[in-house]
Amino acid sequence: MRFRSMKLGVSTLAAAIVATWGLSIAGCGKTTAPEEPAKAVAPPAPIVGSSTKSQKAEPPRVDPAVARDAALVEAVKSALAADPRLKSFGIDIRAADGAVELFGTVDTKSSRDKAQKIVAAIDGVKSVKSRIVLVSGS
Repeated sequence: MRFRSMKLGVSTLAAAIVATWGLSIAGCGKTTAPEEPAKAVAPPAPIVGSSTKSQKAEPPRVDPAVARDAALVEAVKSALAADPRLKSFGIDIRAADGAVELFGTVDTKSSRDKAQKIVAAIDGVKSVKSRIVLVSGS
């Protein structure tokens, strides 16, 4: 009796496995419905105003003083880079209304003085303030 109930349990289990396997195989050949492509959304319509001005974007306005200072910084960088001795040092420049400040390190006092003289000779420079530090081995 005991074997008969066990036999029945094994056969029921085997039938369940075969049924599951059959269903999984049957679904392999089927394809799913393709997804609908995303619909294109039209951009919002431009706002029409009563203004008669052109719709062109205006270039950003640049403060003339800021532009002059930036040009002065570039001129100082170029002048220092043109000198074979000074171009190897990292000298930073800040300019405001013709007043130029130099920051960085050099190895000798004569290099520091030379940087100041080169900068003072540039057109548009009103004053030079050196914050260059002497460091041996720089």
